[in-house]
Amino acid sequence: MKQKNIFIIGAGVMGGAIAKTLAQKGEKVFVYDKAFKKAKELSKHANIASVKDLSQLKRADFIILAVKPYHIAEVAQSVKADIKPLTVIVSVAAGVQISKIQKLFSHKAVVRIMPNLGLLVGQGIAAWKATAVNAKQKLAVKKLLNHISENFEVKQESEIDKITAISGSGPAYFFYLADALQKAARNLGFDNRTSRLLVEKTFLAAAALQSEVEYSDLISRVASKKGTTEKAIKVFNSKHLDKIILAAVNAAYKRAKEISHGQ
Repeated sequence: MKQKNIFIIGAGVMGGAIAKTLAQKGEKVFVYDKAFKKAKELSKHANIASVKDLSQLKRADFIILAVKPYHIAEVAQSVKADIKPLTVIVSVAAGVQISKIQKLFSHKAVVRIMPNLGLLVGQGIAAWKATAVNAKQKLAVKKLLNHISENFEVKQESEIDKITAISGSGPAYFFYLADALQKAARNLGFDNRTSRLLVEKTFLAAAALQSEVEYSDLISRVASKKGTTEKAIKVFNSKHLDKIILAAVNAAYKRAKEISHGQ
């Protein structure tokens, strides 16, 4: 299969991560950012080139939109005249519906993807939905996304908002808990370095242990009867931590829907 020309608009955290991941897989990637310095920094990596002129998008087979949702309209005005008919637009902008992208860019072939920060370390998960792509284009889309991270296609675009609240926002929930546990370690008298080491190594090990085992069973393995962990779990239960997490996820989902509807 002929190598595709992949253009990424936006060299922030997600755009940069996608660029580096694709480049490591042998794809040739062109990156544009209004702050050219960001794109130039990425071009230090093999297979990544920085571009100043968006008119070069005429050569693009894929355009990956990795800008903030509120910048999408501005980008569309700058590039829509230069997009060739068979180009596929791939958007990672949270909450921006496919129909809106199609309208703004006057272009039908659009893929909306919700990746997460895990792709930075080769452990990401992404959900996506494609619209108005032919069989050949869809095959190329799957190849592209397989290079980025583990992924799956959803049946309804609305599912992406739900996934945003779980895996899109999920890394921050993990970091929040890790930060709280590190503070608890410091409260017990450990210095910052030791506290961080204890939390980091514990969470790394826990992540490695989780494969194909129910979380309730894993908890039982650690929380022996009348032991220290059981005492901690009882506090979590008495404070209804599970309900707090449910409420937080629902709040994230509600906000994802609001963004999808332009609020």
